[in-house]
Amino acid sequence: MEVNYDRISASLGSLLLVWSRLEKSLRDEVIRFHGSLPPRAHGIAAVVRTWESAVIAAHPATSLCPSLAKVMRCQLQGPLDTRNGLCHGLIGISAANEQVPAQLRWELNGEKHSISWEDLQKCFGWLSRLPRAISIISDPSLERPGSRATDTAENRQWWRSEFDLKLPEA
Repeated sequence: MEVNYDRISASLGSLLLVWSRLEKSLRDEVIRFHGSLPPRAHGIAAVVRTWESAVIAAHPATSLCPSLAKVMRCQLQGPLDTRNGLCHGLIGISAANEQVPAQLRWELNGEKHSISWEDLQKCFGWLSRLPRAISIISDPSLERPGSRATDTAENRQWWRSEFDLKLPEA
């Protein structure tokens, strides 16, 4: 499929919508944990760190939840860097041609970066699944039979396949 200028430009709107939904999910869970949004949770990166800390503090070490929160925070860093780059340093939008795929380009701190439309779509696919994962990790119902928060090989594999979280082997 050839990606035209309108389609690659529209991906910026998709980026904002996906991140907005993700940030809202994280903020809602931080508020549920703390009763309100702590001052230290200003900005998306801080909200992710605050959520991770809350999950670690709220769940026993025998639960997968602390590991899942840490892995998710680490895996979010690359997409967050892309989001920040595009929101704060966008320098170009190009449609696909025979030699080059459609891409968005940005520059931050003197470094130039780009992402193709195809890679952006893969990122959107992953990010759009995370609000559900955040909800499960934040409130896993550990007592419920079949809980995906119990640290078993089967559950680790489920998190890898369902949410592409790079959990290490047990």
